[in-house]
Order: sequence, then C-alpha cells, then structure tokens
Amino acid sequence: MDSQNLRKKLFFGGPILTVNELQPKVEAVGIEGEKIIAVGSLSDVKNILKKDYDIFNLNGFTLLPGFTDCHLHPILYTLYFLFPDLTNVSSLGELKSLLKESVQGKSKTELLLGFNLSEEKFKKPVLPTRWDLDDACPEHPVFILRYDSHIGIANSRALELAEIHEGTKVPDGGEFRRDHTGKLNGIITEKAINLILSKVKFPKAKEIESAATKAFESFAKKGLTSLHGILSADRSGEFGDVGAIELPLFKHLQNKVLQNCYILVNIEKVRKLFRIKKSFFDGEKVGSKFKIGGLKLFLDGSFGAKTACMFEPFSDAPDMCGFCVIEEEEIYGKMEQAHNKGLQIVVHAIGDKGNKVAMNLYKRLLEEFPRENHRHRIEHASMLTSDVINDMRKYGIIASCQPPFINSEYMWLEKRLGKDRCRYTYPFKSIIDAGVMLISGSDCPIEDPSPILGIHALVTRNDFIPEQCISIEEAIKTYTINAAYAAFEENVKGTIEVGKLADFVILDKNPIELPKAKIKEIQVMQTIIRGKSVYKS
Repeated sequence: MDSQNLRKKLFFGGPILTVNELQPKVEAVGIEGEKIIAVGSLSDVKNILKKDYDIFNLNGFTLLPGFTDCHLHPILYTLYFLFPDLTNVSSLGELKSLLKESVQGKSKTELLLGFNLSEEKFKKPVLPTRWDLDDACPEHPVFILRYDSHIGIANSRALELAEIHEGTKVPDGGEFRRDHTGKLNGIITEKAINLILSKVKFPKAKEIESAATKAFESFAKKGLTSLHGILSADRSGEFGDVGAIELPLFKHLQNKVLQNCYILVNIEKVRKLFRIKKSFFDGEKVGSKFKIGGLKLFLDGSFGAKTACMFEPFSDAPDMCGFCVIEEEEIYGKMEQAHNKGLQIVVHAIGDKGNKVAMNLYKRLLEEFPRENHRHRIEHASMLTSDVINDMRKYGIIASCQPPFINSEYMWLEKRLGKDRCRYTYPFKSIIDAGVMLISGSDCPIEDPSPILGIHALVTRNDFIPEQCISIEEAIKTYTINAAYAAFEENVKGTIEVGKLADFVILDKNPIELPKAKIKEIQVMQTIIRGKSVYKS
C-alpha cells in the first residue's frame, strides 16, 4: 500500500451507522492503514489518532460498513462485457435487429453469444425459437441465454456447430425442447447448455483484462467491498467447458480485483478442492483478501426456465414440474466428503421440492456426522415451507437469498406459481422470525448487483406478498454483518468496530430515515476498501 493510504484518517460530519448493536451510531471513525482504530465521539477519536491524520468531512452523507454480495459469478460477469447484452430488448423485432447488427463482420464459423434475454418484457412473453434466430442470422451460429442462464436458444447453425440433431442424446440434468411436431426448437436447458457454450471462441487476454477492470469497478460503484464469488474449477459446473477456466482465470486477473473475495467452488472431485484451498492465493490467513470458502453444489433449475424442482406442476405449464439435475446419493456423497474435511457447503435450490430435498440432505448429514459451527447454506432458498424453515433453524442452515429476483419476477410469479405457492416464495420475514440467518446477494450477472436495489426489494417487495417485508435495519444486516458471518468473517468485517477492516460505503442519504419507496433512489458517493478509496462519485 502506498504511503498516502498508510496515513491515519478521520471520518466525521454525517450519520455513521455502525451496524454494531452495542454502539449503533457514533460521531466519528478513525482508521490507520487497512484497519479501524477508533470509533466514538469526535473528541475521543481525535485523542486516539493524536496527530498527522487526514480529515474526511462527510458533509452530511451517511457512512456504513461496506456491502457484501453473497452470491455472484465474477468471471461470467466479466464475460458479459465482451458479448451482446440483451437486457433492454423488449420485442422479438428488437432482438432480431440487434443480432443482425452483432454478426456483421464476424466469421460464419464463429459462435455469437448473447446474454440477459428476458422474454417477459415482450408484448407476447414467449421464448424465441431456433427459427426466429434463423430469420435474423441464417448464416451465422447464434446462441442466446435467458437472464437466469438456466435456459438458452440456439439457431440452426449453432445446433450444427455443436453437432446437436434429432437423435442426439440429451445430457443428464438437461433438456432439448421440441415443438408440437416433435422437432428440436433450439431451446436448451441446464446441463445441456454446455454443448453449445463449449463452442464459444475465447476472447484475447487483453480483452478479458479490460473487461475485468470494468467489472470490478462496476462492483465498486455499487458500494460492494466484499464478494462471495461462485467459480468452477472443472467442467462439472453450471457452464461446463466455460466454467473449467473460471478459477485459473480469476487467479490470473486477481490484480484487477478491488474487492475482498470469498470463493465458493464448483468441482467434480471434492478431494481436489482440499489441495486448491491450501495452495491458492495467500494461504488462507485471517483477514486475507482472497479465500476459498467451500463447495458449491447444484440441485435444480429456475422459475424462469421452468426447471426449478417442484412438488406440483407450474401453474402456466401443467405438464412441467422441473427436476433435480443430480441424483440425491451423488450429491450426498460430495456433501459428506466436504463436511468431514471441515469445508462449508452451499447448495443451489429454488423449487419447493428442491429446497425440501436440500434440507433433508443436510439433516441426514448432520445427524450422521454432527459438527458445530459448520455454517452450511442453501443458495437462493426461493421457496421455503414452514417445515423447511424450522429445520434450517434447528440445524443451523443459512438462507442465502437474492432479493433482486423479486425486482425482475414480481409481475409474473403468480402466473407461474399460483397464489398459494407465492405465499412461501422469498419468505424473508418468516426466515428472520424463525431465527434463521438471512444473507443477501444478486446472482450477478443474473440480476443487477446493487445492494441498494436489493435492500429496496427486502423492505418493499414491490408489493409482492407484502407481509414478508422486513425492516430497513434487518435488510442492511443481510448485506453487512450477516454476510460476514456466512463467510466466517464476523470478527474481520461487517460492522464498524475497532480492529475490523476499514471497508466503508458512503451514501448520499441515510437509509434509516427515508420512506421505503425512496430507498432505491439512494446513490453511492464513495466506496472504501481496506482504507483505500476505490470509487468516488
């Protein structure tokens, strides 16, 4: 760290929300280097700093602990800066125009990949098919991913490139969907997606490094000081061959990474993770910037792709119940290995049946092999019935949820799930009231990684099942101290206390004092990581 950032600094002149229940509001904070050394009244902090310190007047802005996103895909987000973004496409005609423009000048053998399609924005919310994409790009292979990345659409040239035809065997845990005549319609789900993604031509090193700089600067602009990053170490992950390069690529790009990173690894052979954990980055010291936390496992799909594992069919697709993408005994074997080696386990589960299966596997594991302080997690935990929530409390399972899902799904969830099932979908208040630890993330790039938008979803829910709203104080905790706890880092970060890292976010308004509807208007003015300003408005 340069000499400027080793200097002592005094912050005062605006609300300071410590998220420390023993000292919730203070007048001033003093730091030296990466650490907080004084918290309290302005005079007390000045006395501790003594002399030779820089003064930072907040000028009425609000200082909080830095935010943590507890579930995102940093390498996939980096790649989003290199391919067409379909976020704002609101009609089939717009999609075709954008794709036509994107293939101009490209080789007819190079697969064009598009991200973030949301057909729910179309006047007629139906997924495009291979023939729609053929109409736009008859000579170039094209594959577009829905925004949840659990479903994609390939045109005929992309199917040919991936050697997918009418008789191709469907990979376990995936689907090739067909039209009413039985022909492949180009819609592909879950683990079958890898057959297409494996044909993507990888960008050049300088292009990736430039994209990584943009990605991690973007996180800083959102007020994020820590990330729980999902990375694959082999081809067993959600994105197959593309995932196989995620962990080594992240290591290559680590000098571009501004945030502290707690890494959750998707890997086929669990024993390899033990070796990686010991040798990766800086040796897993207390307060390390980079840590490998545990094993990521994948149980089911998503609501958008209608692949979330459900007890009953989707309300708008009575012939579809979703499915588990892995056999229960296979996933349990991996859980047992990781658990008995002291690793944290995080399991992706979205559907009501998927979450029940995940919780039953944890019950079986913890009854057979009891272990204190394991802090195992269910990632997404989207549909939780009361019996599952009670079991999570009893067995100490953390609910790692993505509040921004509500921002993009609230207008169509009732159509997909029906009114009765919506009552236990994203049940944040029920989770907290039961004594289950709730943490928040975005699943970026699936959703915008802004904690402000996530907090807004937690406290307003866009009026989707409003009785499940939580308080602003609880919402902030899910992005700060709760998040730190979920990574075994509550003694290092998550609150503004002496001895913890100087990870701060400065906001233009005090979220505690704002009407709920105004929370999404809050702007991040500055982000400070380990005492260093990495973003300033």
